[in-house]
Amino acid sequence: HIFGRATIIGINQAAVLICLPILAARIDFYNFGQIAIGFLLVQLTWLISDWGIQNYSIEVWNKLSGSRQKSMFISLSLTLNLLIAIFMLFLILVLIQFRILDFPIIYFIYIIPSILMGAIYPLWFFQVQKSPQDMILPTFISRLIFLGMVFILVVDNQTAGWAFLAQGVNLSLITIYAFFRMYTQYSFKWYFPKMKSIKDIIQNSFPFLVNAITNNQINSFWGFGLSITAGPGSMALFNLGDQIYRAGGAITNVIAQSVRIYFIGKTFRELRFTISFFIFLFITISLTISISTDFLINKFFSTEYLPAIKIIKLMMVAWAIQAIVKLLNYPILGETHGADWVNRITYKILFLHASAFLFWMYFFNSPLSLAVFFTSVIGCQLIIFLFHFFHKIR
Repeated sequence: HIFGRATIIGINQAAVLICLPILAARIDFYNFGQIAIGFLLVQLTWLISDWGIQNYSIEVWNKLSGSRQKSMFISLSLTLNLLIAIFMLFLILVLIQFRILDFPIIYFIYIIPSILMGAIYPLWFFQVQKSPQDMILPTFISRLIFLGMVFILVVDNQTAGWAFLAQGVNLSLITIYAFFRMYTQYSFKWYFPKMKSIKDIIQNSFPFLVNAITNNQINSFWGFGLSITAGPGSMALFNLGDQIYRAGGAITNVIAQSVRIYFIGKTFRELRFTISFFIFLFITISLTISISTDFLINKFFSTEYLPAIKIIKLMMVAWAIQAIVKLLNYPILGETHGADWVNRITYKILFLHASAFLFWMYFFNSPLSLAVFFTSVIGCQLIIFLFHFFHKIR
């Protein structure tokens, strides 16, 4: 299960990482920062429009009886995802119009297909069905198309927006195929949800959204804050570390969710070896990438991007810590303390992130200092989770 999901996520993230040096070589530093802001807005919108469904579906899927109930749940989730994505597009437009966000309106138009298609892409369905391998080949083909479009069409600053349109084409293809697969292989039927059902799922899955923000994608909110306070130049540097963090984070999300799916209701003794194996793997990967950072930046990027080396190394430390936090999250603390307890403590962690960001914004303004504060908060979260875990064991 992990291999199937991780392969899909790995293909997606590898395509983005391959795309970065191509874009950096063909467009100037400032425009690269604006492209980075655009990719961040897309990622942030996907996160919020998902509304915690990825984790919430794991907890409730087995409680749904029959294909009718499951189809109704899918229809309800997709409707909610689409409505939130439309609202987020409106919110982004407001930020641009009031000049709070330095992002061209033409780029905003270009990211619309990516946001809408990504919001309704039902990868979580194949996860709970324990059949993510269904989407590996289509994902690979669609990502090749994405890279081909970027390589051919993006040649200078004037054509940089094609990177967003290429992403939109890629997501449209994979989303259409996913729905085709759901209809033909899994007997999915569309049911128009009632307003009360939408309100219920908003309320029930909201704690899982907060948990997903705090433990999976909090870096997107730090990056969004940086894009507003420091602009495209700082985002051009922070984006390199953030994209590597995000790529690794997507894989560790898969691992944590898969461990939860297969070990839900089990004791810690039964998953102890699995947890230990992945912790060792995460630390090894973090050290390897950190050691390789100097060579990679000097090889594939211009001297303008050299300050990003320290940022990348810090973000890899943050990634390793956060990966361990995810394993402690629902897979372990969800069993020892309950999923509701995990969701409640997540609000406190989110408050810690918000406080640290406001402190950074008031006294600092560099992307390197942002990475330092971000890593420090992640370290505090790990200490808090370990304290509660060992206290429970005692």
